[in-house]
Amino acid sequence: MSILRTDNLTHKYSVGTPFEVTALDSVSLDIEEGELVAVIGHTGSGKSTLIQHFNGLLKPSEGKVYVDGKDIWESKQSLREARFKVGLCFQYPEYQLFEETVYKDIAFGPRNMGLSDDEIDARVRRAAEFTGVTDEMLEKSPFDLSGGEKRRVAIAGVMAMEPKILILDEPTSGLDPKGRDTILELIRDYRERTGSTVMIVSHSMEDVADIATKVLVVNSSKIMSYDTVPNTYKRAAELLEVGLDVPSVTKIFMELHDRGLPVRTDIYTVEQGIEEINKLRLEGVNL
Repeated sequence: MSILRTDNLTHKYSVGTPFEVTALDSVSLDIEEGELVAVIGHTGSGKSTLIQHFNGLLKPSEGKVYVDGKDIWESKQSLREARFKVGLCFQYPEYQLFEETVYKDIAFGPRNMGLSDDEIDARVRRAAEFTGVTDEMLEKSPFDLSGGEKRRVAIAGVMAMEPKILILDEPTSGLDPKGRDTILELIRDYRERTGSTVMIVSHSMEDVADIATKVLVVNSSKIMSYDTVPNTYKRAAELLEVGLDVPSVTKIFMELHDRGLPVRTDIYTVEQGIEEINKLRLEGVNL
């Protein structure tokens, strides 16, 4: 079942001025419930504009956005419902922390939903568990935490609203390798345990290969493709042509193929690469 749908979604900035630009051009898209979708595209492709339509931060110039089958701009009530169903965590969300304690920061969204104190407490503690925020950390000021801890607290604040769709914009940006792995595992675990639909915007093709079930490629204000990870990386040459990167291991196997070796070019993880090389050795191919 489609949890999120756009129908000929178009968005223009600075309409009626010499600076008018079309950021999204007739985008029609269906996201199935429970998917973990990676959104990729070069800077200026329209991907950030797209995700801001999903919970009504931007209003379409033309077209429709549907969440759970309902046009989010149908009424004030439907827009309010969409903003609770779609949780959006911006890039560097730790800069948006502002409360006296971590607990209060995580509780901010649920409190705005008008929930009871007991329900707010339950949601804060569930979100804290998901993100590895300890009881001790809940009582601290968010400004006393490390960068990675702040990131997890900020994500917990969105998770505490228990949205049907969780969207994270560059969730691993600026983190060291350990922090990156922690956030990716957190996202994967959250989706598996809740069954929620998750979308991540990422420039890291390694992250995409590691975590996603589907890849949405945005290019020049349009959808270039929306497909599984293997099918997306089969088009690695096309991705490179439009200014996107592919995993380093994919580039290696493309180069090997260009040099005449009978290797697959849809390799996108190191594990797949090792498996392919071992297979060819067993077949007697001289590498």
